[in-house]
Amino acid sequence: MYRKIGLFVLFFSFLFAKAQNNLQAEQILSDLLNSAKTTAIKTNFKLMVSEKNDSQTQSTSGTFSLKGTKFVLEMEGMKVWFDGKTQWSYVQQNNEVSITEPSEKELAETNPMSILSGFKSKCLIRFSSKTKSEQNYCLEMIPNLKNKDLVKIEVQVNKNNGNLFLICIYYTNGSRSTLHLTNFQKNINIAETNFVFNSAKHKEITINDLR
Repeated sequence: MYRKIGLFVLFFSFLFAKAQNNLQAEQILSDLLNSAKTTAIKTNFKLMVSEKNDSQTQSTSGTFSLKGTKFVLEMEGMKVWFDGKTQWSYVQQNNEVSITEPSEKELAETNPMSILSGFKSKCLIRFSSKTKSEQNYCLEMIPNLKNKDLVKIEVQVNKNNGNLFLICIYYTNGSRSTLHLTNFQKNINIAETNFVFNSAKHKEITINDLR
């Protein structure tokens, strides 16, 4: 009987420790998202999209600036502005800008913080059992309900300064998207006008208003 009691104590101690770890992982993600809401951020990024079994990989790089819900995304030949309501997507080759009012799902395709905040309440957040790092906290976001598109999201956050280092999204079709962030800067000054497209700077531009 005493042996059975000991096993129960050990079992519940394990569950308690696991729950505490999950709460710590969730707090790390919450701190990251809260920081992004209250401070202006600018970072370089490299995005790699891998097909199933790594048969084909595409990559692109650029810069990303964020202030609250507003952001600017700049890549080679393309730039996106979002002022919290309206989004302007400019393609340099065509000298063309498309104006939209994106949905939450559409914003997640251009703003990495949006996908983390959007899935935070829908996922189990825990420390990764497979990925380890001395410099970063390695977290996993596992959907509570089966998702037709998404298997999990891996997130790495620097242990010293709380900066986002990596997001890796695993899809049900076997592909994945990996976003690496470098030169992460916080508490910088970004003027509000930076989040709005200025048509006066582009001559003979084609405007597609899709709102």
